[in-house]
Amino acid sequence: MDARGFRGSAFSVVLAAVIVCVASLAGCVGTAQREVQPGGVDTSAPNTGTTAPEPDTQTQAVSVELAQLPIGGNTTQDQTTFADTCVTINWIVQRDAGKFPSDVQIAISGASFSTDEYAVADQGCADDHPPCIGFVFDVDHQACNLAIAATGAEGSADTEPAVSLSGNVICLEGETTGCTAFLSAVAEEESLSIPLDPPPTTQGAGRGGTERPGALA
Repeated sequence: MDARGFRGSAFSVVLAAVIVCVASLAGCVGTAQREVQPGGVDTSAPNTGTTAPEPDTQTQAVSVELAQLPIGGNTTQDQTTFADTCVTINWIVQRDAGKFPSDVQIAISGASFSTDEYAVADQGCADDHPPCIGFVFDVDHQACNLAIAATGAEGSADTEPAVSLSGNVICLEGETTGCTAFLSAVAEEESLSIPLDPPPTTQGAGRGGTERPGALA
């Protein structure tokens, strides 16, 4: 049961308790009334009773973790080392329902690579897009930069290097129809990673032993 369902149940219990309380008081009236002397002054303290707490009507945001986000983008290559140094990442979806509603955000939580040839770096991007790690996608912000660097690790002949992003989808107004449709559309998207250029080996050759033009020996 989600937070709203819990609040609804709690509110029902409180409401039932109030009805029982009122019914009990009504049954007492006329059977145990206090006798008041004519012309006398009732100096007893008034019955203050208790008031049921106001139900919490604030909408609770809903967060869903996604291991891979639908993204696309371009890579920037160092012309000396021939390794990729930056990936400019955009939110790219094929379905209209996967476009951001105004009440949905995605906080990027990390990046992962298909091979060990690349890793996230502290620098490597030269334009004005904000860094992807910690970036929040929303209806007005849908591009960021991920600085990467070659690690020198050996690549796999069966797997091309690629990068993907993970993130938390935040439905700011709870499980609205728009947010539910957005999550369903995102789950069906296929573009979940961006291919990277295989970096040269330490001997100056690319994967497979073929030397890249201009690579240093």
